Amino acid sequence: MDTPAWTVLRCASCGQCFARKAGQQAKCSRCGLAANEASEVVSYAENVQQLQHEIAMANVPEELREELASKLAPPKPTISHKEDDPRILRHCLIDAAKDGIVDKGSVQSSLAKMNISMRAIDLLDMAYQQGLLLQISEDEWQLIE
Repeated sequence: MDTPAWTVLRCASCGQCFARKAGQQAKCSRCGLAANEASEVVSYAENVQQLQHEIAMANVPEELREELASKLAPPKPTISHKEDDPRILRHCLIDAAKDGIVDKGSVQSSLAKMNISMRAIDLLDMAYQQGLLLQISEDEWQLIE
């Protein structure tokens, strides 16, 4: 069985929950006490989104947890796409196009939706240089299919 990427710990000094990445040391984000044998293991997380959810729930007073959990949707696992995959980047441009036209905002939205951390202008410049786009105004490009 694989070791979880993150461990959620409760500080023995102040009771605040904080995270420790597998194989690393950690300190409480409230009081600065280093994690030790007295730190209680509260839960584990496989990714940052799940970690945020686990820490938030652990730091909410017990009497409010059930109510908060019912209001929060469980975290969705995110799929990270490789920024160097030309098929994914082309799909991102096609997804951003409205009537064959893209702009920085639509490309940035498409990148975010696909969990790609590249800046929109960088993708637009790369696609323009490769002949995939034709610039029609200062902030608009025509997708060439």
